[in-house]
Amino acid sequence: MNAPAEVGSLRPSADGPRQHVGDAFSCDRRQDFAPAVIRTHRGGRWRRVDRTKNAGEWGKFVHRDEMLVFDVDDGQEGGPGIVTGAIPTVQDVAARLAAFAPAPGMAAVAEVGADCGWTAALLSHHVQGGRVVTLADTERLADVARQHLQRYSQVQVVSGAGTVALGPVASFDGLLSHRAVRRVPWEWITLVRPGGQLCVPVRTGLSGSGTLLALRVARDGLSATGRFLAGPSMQALWLREQRPGEGTLIDSPKAPRASAARGSTRAPLWPAARLFAGLLHPDLRMQLVRGTAQFEAEVADRLRLHDHQASRAVIFLWDPGSVYEWGPRDLGTVLFDALAQWHAAGEPKLGQMGVTITESEHTLWLGAPDGPSWRLPHLHRFGGGAEHHAS
Repeated sequence: MNAPAEVGSLRPSADGPRQHVGDAFSCDRRQDFAPAVIRTHRGGRWRRVDRTKNAGEWGKFVHRDEMLVFDVDDGQEGGPGIVTGAIPTVQDVAARLAAFAPAPGMAAVAEVGADCGWTAALLSHHVQGGRVVTLADTERLADVARQHLQRYSQVQVVSGAGTVALGPVASFDGLLSHRAVRRVPWEWITLVRPGGQLCVPVRTGLSGSGTLLALRVARDGLSATGRFLAGPSMQALWLREQRPGEGTLIDSPKAPRASAARGSTRAPLWPAARLFAGLLHPDLRMQLVRGTAQFEAEVADRLRLHDHQASRAVIFLWDPGSVYEWGPRDLGTVLFDALAQWHAAGEPKLGQMGVTITESEHTLWLGAPDGPSWRLPHLHRFGGGAEHHAS
């Protein structure tokens, strides 16, 4: 998956709806789909970069190998700074397309996360005459994508929450998502015909960045099974319906209590361990803080945990790995218990982990679907708004 993927580049042409102009990842065709106004984060706030006023600065950001943000807080000024529209990096798109493997003969594919239309155009080229239906988060963002896709007659841009706008059950050969989820919605699976594939970035509050999951729908259409894919972590905006809220995090005036929780203080930093624990405990969020603050007369890296509610913990990453807790739950114990299960299973890598999804449950397994497994808890929604750092 890490090898360069040959994905055709598309440039709208006056001679027809599509013109193949070479490898998108050597030409960096993103600039053809980038809006005139993009956003950059400086000094703790998002600022606008307008191509009509500063073409040089605009071009510098567009050509960087970084996720290109073009919409914040749904276009409203003075909001909390939630990224609501972005174009993924070339590397991330290459990985997703290599995993999804769109090909001629696919009659129809669905895409979640239209953004500016670039990836839908790439999909349209690969299915060569097949239909592409791409779902935008809002009608306002759908209009942005439509402006860039006017010459791509096989691409339809729709908008709305959920998947109703995409089409009826079993109407697609595959589904590619550019929105990260904590649990793959069953409705997405029902959209794909038996034998079809879904490629979805999965994020947890512990893993931070996304990990690709490639699923295959069973022949009877009653389940989907697949593995996580090893490779570089990727950036992906949250699916709005699954974006973690801030909850009611409380700073307790009481002194912390020392926890008896013990475990490997390095394991929480390993991607596979973080994904494993985050899938088992979707309510937990973790932040790594580098050694910039002093505590117990020492300066050290540490982890901050909270559960969207009234409990939090600090785990120091030096031996013996001191843990301090606030609130009713011992989050250090919760985390280290999950990591102990990962360790007892042989410390599996990302590519050894997979899930099976049915209408009623998600099951995490190691090695193979009939290997060691854990039934994953359902998601719970918390009040208090959306995640402030959605990218």
